[in-house]
Amino acid sequence: MHEVAANTVMHAAQVVERCLTELRGPAHVMASMPALRSESGAVRAQVAGVAIRVIAGRRRFRVVLGDDRPRHPIERARAYVLMSLAEAGHPLPRDARDLPSAGVIESRLHAIADADERFAVTHSIPDWLVLPLREAFPDDVDAVLRALDQVAPRTLRANALRVGSRAQLLERLASEGVQAEPARYASTAVHVSDTSDLFQTAAFRDGCFEQQDEASQLAILATAPPKGGKVLDLCCGSGGKTLGLASLLGNRGVILASDVHEARVRELRQRLPRTGAHNVQPLHADDSGPAQASLEQFARHADRILIDAPCSGTGSWRRRPEARWNIDAAGLLAMQQTQQELLLRAAEWLRPGARLVYATCSLLPSENERQVEWLCEQRPELEQVRLVEVLGGDVARPICDATGTWLSVRPDQQGCDGFFLAVLRRRRS
Repeated sequence: MHEVAANTVMHAAQVVERCLTELRGPAHVMASMPALRSESGAVRAQVAGVAIRVIAGRRRFRVVLGDDRPRHPIERARAYVLMSLAEAGHPLPRDARDLPSAGVIESRLHAIADADERFAVTHSIPDWLVLPLREAFPDDVDAVLRALDQVAPRTLRANALRVGSRAQLLERLASEGVQAEPARYASTAVHVSDTSDLFQTAAFRDGCFEQQDEASQLAILATAPPKGGKVLDLCCGSGGKTLGLASLLGNRGVILASDVHEARVRELRQRLPRTGAHNVQPLHADDSGPAQASLEQFARHADRILIDAPCSGTGSWRRRPEARWNIDAAGLLAMQQTQQELLLRAAEWLRPGARLVYATCSLLPSENERQVEWLCEQRPELEQVRLVEVLGGDVARPICDATGTWLSVRPDQQGCDGFFLAVLRRRRS
């Protein structure tokens, strides 16, 4: 591999230093750094990739540097950047020769006496997550964690409200010099293989695509709203899946997109004009009587209630490496309680024949299968709808569990974010 340019190392170190001191992720930090805007798309992509790998591996880097660790924040950040580049096989500049060698790194890791702690440091995860991840993936936890350390692909969703098909989006991108190819699993997804500045393209300005992981696009397809149907997106965030549903519905029907966070609903409102979505009704679901009454009235007549639930985010670490440090065991328990409250609330509203779609970007069964099983025990009028019935066997089998029931994808197998989805239906009698 070639040696990484000095300015790339400098920018990456600045990003990492701010991530560590401000406790923010690389994406947020880079968005607030004007100096990076003058760099090429290739440089920005490389800086982002390095910063993501450093924040993901920061626990390992901190331990293996040991007493050699620089004390000044920017020097320490640069040392982490250089170690990350060395792990990736890049030659290092001469002033980095005093970093620990591969042999020293290995010896420092092996010196950790406790096997669980050594595993956690090696994979740079919190101690409390070792047992849940090993239980979830008893045979291939190392492969899962290695995949989560990689940089995620740049994936786009073709917006059918602005461009006729995925093939037409690929043509638009190619006409602007963007190299892209169809994704394997989601019929709307496109992987970009170069470092083009996508947000400066005419295709973006015209609303032809949204940047969205393939797993999230699969969740949109699995929601499968009927033509002209009513969909409640109960935890819409800034509207990624809402906009996908609007595209899937072809602006027919109506989508009520609600969230408790006003800023996220505001961001969704701002995104609507470019995408051409006219069937979306954003709602800030505060505690006021009118907002809650509107939410319940719509929900009781909806064909689909989608809960893209708040979760640990373990499946999206490639895009948000800081997320592995933002929750602890107590926080996970609180998150699971919130998930159950959302599920019970939606189940209460669900009309006979309508579907409840529960999704997370978590890899932990305690947030996924166990929650669905718990809900079915609490509400026996609910029945599970198998994914093979929703999407068809040919589409569903490569992305579902062995029984064909749940959407279940992993970065080490399907190459997209870790994601779970279950579909439930209220019996008609």
